[in-house]
Amino acid sequence: MSNVFKKLISKELGVSNYHRYFSSLKKNLDTKKSNSQTVYNDMYEKLKYRDLKAITKMHNRLNDTMVLAFKISKNFFFAFMFYLSACIFIIAKVHLPILSIGALVLINICFIYKAYEFIVNKFCYIDAQIILVYKAVLDRIILNERKSSHENDRV
Repeated sequence: MSNVFKKLISKELGVSNYHRYFSSLKKNLDTKKSNSQTVYNDMYEKLKYRDLKAITKMHNRLNDTMVLAFKISKNFFFAFMFYLSACIFIIAKVHLPILSIGALVLINICFIYKAYEFIVNKFCYIDAQIILVYKAVLDRIILNERKSSHENDRV
């Protein structure tokens, strides 16, 4: 399972471009340099010729993905509390060992999945940096389109 940011960039710009951006930013993270401008320029060149409708859809998908990442982080605390409560309840109230063990195994599997999802989405610093660059590119293209449409309206 990959994080939601990786999925979005891979879908929108292609897997090979995602890997290129990731390795470029990771290499510069290791050397304490910022190479966001190179990634920005490359993304801008790939997207600047798309129409405003397509760019707007991409921007909406980006916003939805950012909300999803936030929800995953926010809901983990509640998932943990539910997991803890359910385990305590099963241990305290279920007196048949086979049922207790079976229920605890299932709950642990579900919790491990939620914990993995949380960790993968929480600690994706490079992907978050790619997303910020992607958002800046989309915002600039939308702003440039609006400026050019306003200038055309004046003429």
